[in-house]
Amino acid sequence: METNTSSKSLILIKWGIIGGLISFLVSVVTQYSGLAEDFSETLGWVSFLITFVVNVTVLFLALKEVREQQGGYLTYGEGLGSSTLLGALWGLVAGGFNYIYINFIDNAVIQKQMDLARQRLEDQGMSESQIQDAEKITNMMLGPGVQFVMVVVATTFFLFVLGLIVSGIMKREKPMFDE
Repeated sequence: METNTSSKSLILIKWGIIGGLISFLVSVVTQYSGLAEDFSETLGWVSFLITFVVNVTVLFLALKEVREQQGGYLTYGEGLGSSTLLGALWGLVAGGFNYIYINFIDNAVIQKQMDLARQRLEDQGMSESQIQDAEKITNMMLGPGVQFVMVVVATTFFLFVLGLIVSGIMKREKPMFDE
């Protein structure tokens, strides 16, 4: 049983790294392509759909590999637990790369995001004091440490929710009287 658990963990670590890298790369492409500055509602939906498809695909492939490793069987609980663990690992990888990127590679990203937020607040007609108050909160939320925690929590939660559905699809219970 120990080999089974460690093999399952290795599978989830592998897919967590893959998912985290893909998420980070999508984020970097969004930044460098200028899509972050030209954000619109349509682009938001397209971005969401791309992220959703990637998340479902990686989760499906991970659970499929876990099920195959367990002799073709996967209970709903095992699938949901694996989905949640995968989400945490995925979030740690994506958040870690994001943290490194913001702190050591392109620390101007935060300032770009702040400038963009300021411009949007000005376009909404907010007063200077309201903008300054909003900037204090935004600056705190855009800090690398806070972003790391938010990425881990959001990814874990999102994959838990997806796991509720995908685990139901992927489950294959061992027959009760099978030895």
